[in-house]
Amino acid sequence: MPISQTMCTSFKGEVLLGVHDFRATGGDTFKIALYTSAADLGAQTTAYTATNEVQTPGYTAGGAALTNLGVSTSSVQSGASQGTGFTSFATVSFPSTYITAAGALIYNSTPSANGADNAPLTNPAVCVLDFGGDKSSNNNTFTITFPVNNASTAIIRIS
Repeated sequence: MPISQTMCTSFKGEVLLGVHDFRATGGDTFKIALYTSAADLGAQTTAYTATNEVQTPGYTAGGAALTNLGVSTSSVQSGASQGTGFTSFATVSFPSTYITAAGALIYNSTPSANGADNAPLTNPAVCVLDFGGDKSSNNNTFTITFPVNNASTAIIRIS
């Protein structure tokens, strides 16, 4: 299976269990790992995996920590039936001589609670990013710029 951009199904249930704390200060630590086009990542992804993760000098397995911008909500607009809860992350860079990646996985490296069976979770998945093909850096920094943190473009939106 290819990389498929999505919010992971397990994440949706874990939000209801209070597993993920997206507060900018005092919240969980979220990371982003980069993957080759051989990776199988999608809605079924439940946790970070090293399988088909980028391996190159200067890139550390497990990826990089993200800077969370905190949680916000939009008010219900006239004629709309609901508002939106959202969060995003600051731009992240991987200083490496050469990286080629087709996608990424955002995951929680410090979950706040246990899973539905009350067992501890290890690096639970949040969402998969599909870069639309291989993206490369050559003697340069590999940078991921997240969309603006608002109700219509933030990388994580619940409405």
